Amino acid sequence: MSTAGQEPSVTFAYSSAPRLHIDGITPAADGSVHLCLIGELDQEETDRLHAGITDLAHRYASAPIHIDATRLTFLDSAGIRALLICRKRLEQAGSRMSMPRVHPHVFQVLQITGLLDVFGVTEQTAGPAGEPTGHADEFIPAASGDEREAG
Repeated sequence: MSTAGQEPSVTFAYSSAPRLHIDGITPAADGSVHLCLIGELDQEETDRLHAGITDLAHRYASAPIHIDATRLTFLDSAGIRALLICRKRLEQAGSRMSMPRVHPHVFQVLQITGLLDVFGVTEQTAGPAGEPTGHADEFIPAASGDEREAG
C-alpha cells in the first residue's frame, strides 16, 4: 500500500531453483559415460556436482566420465575446486574425468588458471548459436607476447 507521494515498496524474490543441472547421462559403447553440465557452477552448486559425480562413480564403477560443458556458462573458484575434487575422487576409484568441450567463458577461466590440460579441454564451443567456437590451441597466446589470430 502506498500513500500519496510515496513509491510502493518492491520486494525481490530469489528462486531457490538449482542453477546447475547434470543432464544427458549416457553410457557409450566404449564403456565410458557421457554427461552434460548445464547452467552455473559456483559455491552454492558444488554439493549438487559432488552428489552427481559420486552417484555416477557408484553406478558405473571405473568407467571414464566425459563431461560436455558447452552449456556451463559460469565457473568460479569454488566450482573449479569442486571439479578438481571430483576428478581426484574418480581417479581414486580407478576412473578418470575429462571435459573436452567447454563454453567459451569456462574455457577462459580454465585457460587463466592453467587447467585446460588437467581437464583435457580441446575445444571451446558455445551452446547457443552465434558465440565463438574453436580449438584450445588456437586461443593460447604466443609466448613472445605477440598476438596470434584465431584461425
